[in-house]
Amino acid sequence: MAYDFGFADAVHGSLMQQRNIDIISNNMANVNTPGFKADRLLFNDLMGRRVYSVMEQGPMNVTNEPLDFGIRGDGFFQVRTRNGIRITRAGAFQMTNDGTLVTPAGDPVLGAGNTTITLNPQGGRPDVDEEGGIHQNGELVGQIAVVEVVDPNTLEKEGLNLFVAKGGGMPTTRPAQDYRLVQGALEESNATVVREMVGMIDSFRGFESYQKAIQVMQEIDQKAAAQVGRVG
Repeated sequence: MAYDFGFADAVHGSLMQQRNIDIISNNMANVNTPGFKADRLLFNDLMGRRVYSVMEQGPMNVTNEPLDFGIRGDGFFQVRTRNGIRITRAGAFQMTNDGTLVTPAGDPVLGAGNTTITLNPQGGRPDVDEEGGIHQNGELVGQIAVVEVVDPNTLEKEGLNLFVAKGGGMPTTRPAQDYRLVQGALEESNATVVREMVGMIDSFRGFESYQKAIQVMQEIDQKAAAQVGRVG
């Protein structure tokens, strides 16, 4: 009975370390992705697991592009996708021919009241203040909505740097308070090569330890079976 539990425990631990290696590999692949938030696998005493995203602030990279925006502090941009409204920290936006502010995927960026933001393509460079107000030729032409999530633990990733509520759908949000919008800059990924490499080494060592334990238990099992065969 104890042996069976130990074998199952080692197999489960090995699978968890493999999952952790996959997560770390994805973090490393996105160290240069603006707005990316690193994922972590949380283990508990019962060998359970929960993947969560680390929401700590990433460093700001100045691009001087007028439609690049970084958020300092708490908050997310809102975009309308084919699957519904989603939130993101990635602020590399573009303007369509008709002046609509969109993501690189073509999803409209939302303003107050979940409305799309339309700029004047001939109105010159847009100037955006720290609260998201968009000005062209000295006139206020739009407002980038920045929201905060009531319970960040409800978030999960959907892909393309988008977040949804667990199980799908839009998380519960409210207007952000503690933030500052930076025009001409992008928030860099908060995943770093050094941190992820350290985690990768630890996971590989853990994986190898579990594999060795499984091998030892299999050898013990084989020897026991051989001895029973000789006795019989």
